Amino acid sequence: MNNNNNNSYSIAGSIYANYIIESIALIVIMQFSEEISAQLNTDLVGVGFVASGIGFGKILLMFAGGILSDKFGRKPFILMGMFCYIIFFSGILFCHNITFAFYLAMFIGAGNSFLDTGSMPALTECFPRSAGTASVLIKAFISMGTLVLPFIVTIFHTYHLWYGYAFLFFIACIILNLLLLAPRKFPSKNTVICGNEGNNDYFIGKPNIFFEGILLIIMGFTTTATFVIILQWLPAIAEKGIGMDQMEAKQLISYYSTASIISVFTTAYIVKKFIKPIFCIIILPLLSVLTLLIFLFNLNPTMSLIAAIGMGLTAAGGVLQLTLVVMQQLFPDRKGFAVGTMYTLSGLSFIVIPLIVPKLAMTNVSYAILVDLVVALSSVILGSIVYSRFKKVVDMKKI
Repeated sequence: MNNNNNNSYSIAGSIYANYIIESIALIVIMQFSEEISAQLNTDLVGVGFVASGIGFGKILLMFAGGILSDKFGRKPFILMGMFCYIIFFSGILFCHNITFAFYLAMFIGAGNSFLDTGSMPALTECFPRSAGTASVLIKAFISMGTLVLPFIVTIFHTYHLWYGYAFLFFIACIILNLLLLAPRKFPSKNTVICGNEGNNDYFIGKPNIFFEGILLIIMGFTTTATFVIILQWLPAIAEKGIGMDQMEAKQLISYYSTASIISVFTTAYIVKKFIKPIFCIIILPLLSVLTLLIFLFNLNPTMSLIAAIGMGLTAAGGVLQLTLVVMQQLFPDRKGFAVGTMYTLSGLSFIVIPLIVPKLAMTNVSYAILVDLVVALSSVILGSIVYSRFKKVVDMKKI
């Protein structure tokens, strides 16, 4: 039993390490936008086009990855995801064509798809009694990557270093983790999520995949888009719309990420001890709505900092992962399908946001924040409807 526990912790350690790299890959194009735009001979909108390739790569493969993960197991997809990141980080160094860069960015999305469809179910299978906590902790490691990267960018700018050295370091980290993960034996893909007391017979009715299932899948888009707008575009909004210094604007993401890490560990503890995931997917988006509402009517550098921290605490505190846990609780025999469909919609946000937010922000910075507010409010409404169905089909005392 002890060996099984050690094996589970080892697998989880490698998965969490992968999420640090994944989070860096998701924003590295925008963080090194000056260097990459100069290399590709383009502007900020052109870099936004390249970044949108992430979403295309994600949605093209996420659904199929989820179905195939249920069929063939989790490990092959995690390893494929790691190879995709190696292809991007190495390929972009030699790329001078914006179209080719777009295709390379698709490998970030593909890696994201394979990693998520393998890792999310694998974590719940490694820790079936703590699925909510294990899933939420992913956000802590995602936030570590987004916390560290702005500091790396600042150092590279200060000392005029070639950005490729950072990319080569990321490649080395992935290869080392790949060597550690490859020999590990994964738990059965048929493991069912249990309640805290070990109950897995908590149903009192039959969940409807075509109602609450579809609403949860749509929440894959709304919960992701809420933080993607802040994660990718808050620095640009602060710099272009509010007049902050460029480096100060980029550092907002570090404050966002620090708040996110605090929120994740707090949320993980609360979910394990006090509040069920189904309540969190309503409460956290509601707090995001309040933060964005205050920001919308107070556009200044101080409020930009408060908004970065507030959105880190609420939107980036693991809402997407908790929404996924709720779907896996409702449909335990379709864990890969749940990841595949929900994260396909999550990937769609990485296409839509880079294509519409830059234009909105350049017209009027308030429009970009208003869009985020509407999206966050949509999550609150959808989560509330899901809750009304959830309590009818699940015995709340057993989960």
